[in-house]
Amino acid sequence: MLDEDIEKIKRDLEKQEKTEVRIALFGQPGAGKSSLINALTGSNKASVGVETDKTTKLQEIEHEGLIFCDLPGYGTTNFPKNDYFQKFNIMNFDLLLCVTSGKLRDADSEFFNAVVEEGKVCLFVHNQSDMIWEPGCSVEELRQRKAADISSHIGRKENIYFTSCRDFDMGRVADSGIGDLSEAIMHHLDTAKQERWVRGASAASEEILERKKQVCDSLVSRYAGLSAVNGINPIPGVDVAIDLASLGIMFKHIRATYGLTEERLEAYKIAGIPIVANLANNVVKYAAKEGLLLLLKQFATRQTIKSVSKYIPFVGQAIAASIGYAITSNVGASYAKDSYELASEVLKNNLKG
Repeated sequence: MLDEDIEKIKRDLEKQEKTEVRIALFGQPGAGKSSLINALTGSNKASVGVETDKTTKLQEIEHEGLIFCDLPGYGTTNFPKNDYFQKFNIMNFDLLLCVTSGKLRDADSEFFNAVVEEGKVCLFVHNQSDMIWEPGCSVEELRQRKAADISSHIGRKENIYFTSCRDFDMGRVADSGIGDLSEAIMHHLDTAKQERWVRGASAASEEILERKKQVCDSLVSRYAGLSAVNGINPIPGVDVAIDLASLGIMFKHIRATYGLTEERLEAYKIAGIPIVANLANNVVKYAAKEGLLLLLKQFATRQTIKSVSKYIPFVGQAIAASIGYAITSNVGASYAKDSYELASEVLKNNLKG
């Protein structure tokens, strides 16, 4: 039974790591597709500049299992319509984003309809929405007119996601629309891919952040199970051994899920917000081997086995009932809690922006 539980944990973790979300972007040059990718992932993986987009081939950008593909122009001399779907394996994408910042091009409208007719999900994104302005008109009125114009152009009513990436590199997510778009993408994916999206996407909304918390709780159960079973590193002063390598991987995945890169953690440590600085210090301190051992010893000296029924689906009854699992899962839960609270405080401050 124990061997079966271990193999199940390993299979589940391996499946999670192999899962990918593939998203294609298309639309007019200069619409800010690279900036949009960076905002959705909270990274700087996509090169951004003021030059006009000159995409002449498929360009891929990967971030934590999320694959973004910037498609070249549809129906051009280089890429005619008749073999476009086959050439770029359009049906293999999980969904597509049509990104515009001005007038919708006929080619984009035609490609959108062709994609929808094939049964693929395609979301309309009006990027650089902070540039929409007209004397005497409210932002809401202008957005309604823009949405009506796009729907008229494509011949069907569609939800339009208005986004702005201008201040996103400074962490400001208020009114950026990135959170709404990220949630929409998530809800159009199946369960396994939703988890992959949540792990790789930026914490741009409270819903995404709460889903990240759920994902990390699941990771803690599985990796703590492996660490407890492998048991190769004795905890000083306690008759229990755990696998530090498995816990280290778990901590790394938790930080990545919350977007807590080394650069950001260092910035948070010197931030002018005491609670953010303190939480960042904890996340950094306990990531190191010495800090991890200290944390383990703290929990081991006051550990009692509590109800483990909720963990059994993840790790099995024998593992969940062990002292080693009780210690390592509580250590993981503590680290995940600090990481979540740090990400939550950062989001609160960014929403105020």
